[in-house]
Amino acid sequence: MKILFITPYDNNYRYKSAFTKSLSYMPITMPYLAALTPSRYEPKFKAIDEGIEKCNYDKLEFFDIVAITAVTSSVNRGYEIATYFKKKGSYVVMGGHHVTLLPDEALDYVDTVLTGPADKIWRDFIEDFVGGCPKRRYAGEQCHINMEHIVPKRELMKKDKYIGVPTVIANFGCTNHCEFCVINSFWGGKYTTRKIEDVIDEIKGLESKHILFLDPSPTSNPVYAKEFFKALIPLKIRWAGLCTTDILENEELFDLMIQSGCMGILMGFETFSEESLKESHKKNIVENYKKVVDRFHENGVTILGTFMLGFDGDTKESIKKMPDYVEEIGVDIPRFAILTPYPNTPTYKRLEQQNRIISKNWSDYDSIHAVFKPKNFTSKELEELLMEVSNECYTVKRIWRRALLNKHGGLIKFAVNFGFKSYNKKVAKALKNK
Repeated sequence: MKILFITPYDNNYRYKSAFTKSLSYMPITMPYLAALTPSRYEPKFKAIDEGIEKCNYDKLEFFDIVAITAVTSSVNRGYEIATYFKKKGSYVVMGGHHVTLLPDEALDYVDTVLTGPADKIWRDFIEDFVGGCPKRRYAGEQCHINMEHIVPKRELMKKDKYIGVPTVIANFGCTNHCEFCVINSFWGGKYTTRKIEDVIDEIKGLESKHILFLDPSPTSNPVYAKEFFKALIPLKIRWAGLCTTDILENEELFDLMIQSGCMGILMGFETFSEESLKESHKKNIVENYKKVVDRFHENGVTILGTFMLGFDGDTKESIKKMPDYVEEIGVDIPRFAILTPYPNTPTYKRLEQQNRIISKNWSDYDSIHAVFKPKNFTSKELEELLMEVSNECYTVKRIWRRALLNKHGGLIKFAVNFGFKSYNKKVAKALKNK
């Protein structure tokens, strides 16, 4: 049985982008699906990640199954690929966030859809496929993950095309209820974890002193997180991952995070407006932003902060002030994005009810295009504001100040900041060619 795994490209994540090739981390979905495939069927795998490589599908051998995983911004490309391989006679199955939220749409293009986590249903699908009776739809359990003793087959991926830091995931889902977040809609507000000993064994097997954790909300379960960080300490690794701004509410958890080797954190600040935070059900407290950044800096941790533009409380004036606010709180690497109402999220439903969705071209749901009518300016003006604040934040003067702010990782921060400065040119080109 021959299985082809494909991750489609989108406007941002696409082969030939210098930024993509230099900062892409290895996706974990395809290696996990390969590991979950029953070995008794002697499967042979191939994985194609269109974000880091170009492939001529006409030159490929025949595959019994073509499995595509897609987010909203890449799903149109995914449908193109599905149509191509169905004509070739392959059986096409599709999963991912977008398919989970709009399964009926996907069924117009593929033979089978997998919704939710695929740890169990992938195996069920394979068994049914081999038995000659695959179903049209399989629904995964959002509150339980069965990944015991499963080690992803990373050898499927072209490791030299990604940053040289292995990716690992210890827990899934999120207990927060941010209105705009697709993770919450995908997992139904539920949260589940892997066995700590399994994760530790996997990390040991990687033989790397640096790890990138992909957990969407690693501290949602403080009891689990504390035990996990304690288990990491003897490994003496350095790691980066995600964290919420309320981490200082649990000093013991914060201390263990630092002791376990934390060197970089992606943190979703999103906005400096309390009104916008309340609107989106985000639990951040603006007055705590600088405090949490300072505490991480004191412990040598670099902060990549994300910010969204387009909340109903945003004005042109408030958005234009964001580069100064970002500098005041001390974020090392800022990233700006347009608020994107992903299908079937609460934000999408609210805006659709208000007749404010202006595009259902999923390729534009990429965080750089405005697909809804903002409250205080036009969608075009919102896109222009994105470029204005991004360019202002990435002036050489501001980059130098950020690189020198935190004594740890100055050279790396400098390089990454200039990488994002270059990326802004790509965004500007994409908006110009709209």
